[in-house]
This record gives sequence, structure tokens and C-alpha cells, in this order.
Amino acid sequence: MNVVTATLLLLLMTALIANGVPMNTSQRCLCKGKLRDRVRCTNISGVRVVPASSSCDNKEIVVKLKKGRRVCLNPASRQGKAIQSSNSHPSQWISVQCKS
Repeated sequence: MNVVTATLLLLLMTALIANGVPMNTSQRCLCKGKLRDRVRCTNISGVRVVPASSSCDNKEIVVKLKKGRRVCLNPASRQGKAIQSSNSHPSQWISVQCKS
């Protein structure tokens, strides 16, 4: 077997093995821990709704609190659905108006 044939055989075997193997299986989601069902409106300084993407399969709602912390809100909760329906700018920080 000459060098050219051996090289072609090696390339073919590599292509067969690599076919269908995902390059990156890890998710790069912002919300990895527990999701909250609600956050007190008076503690919120901003909200960001992040749509599902190639890097994360989940729709995420990130809430920025007035004390600087960020928590994740469950998109299926009542408050999460209300925020999603009022958000016209996905992936941007928006302010939330509290009902009085």
C-alpha cells in the first residue's frame, strides 16, 4: 500500500467517524440554577428577555434587582408571561412599571 492510498483511507475513516458528531454539546445559558416564579416588583430595576438561540435552547428572563443582583424568572410563571407579553425589545434591558 503506498502513501497516497494510506492517506486517502485515513481521511475517509476520519470523515466517517466525525459525520454526525455535534461540535459543541454544552449549553451557554444565563439561567442555570433555580428559576423564581415571582419577584417583588418594587425590587426590580430592569428585565431582559432572552429568546432561545443556538447557544441555549431555553427562553430566559433575567431580572436585575435594585441591590445589583440578578435572578432568573420562570418564563412559564404568571409574572414571566406578563413580562413577555409587554416586552417589545427582546434581549434588551427594559424597565418595569409596578401597578399601584
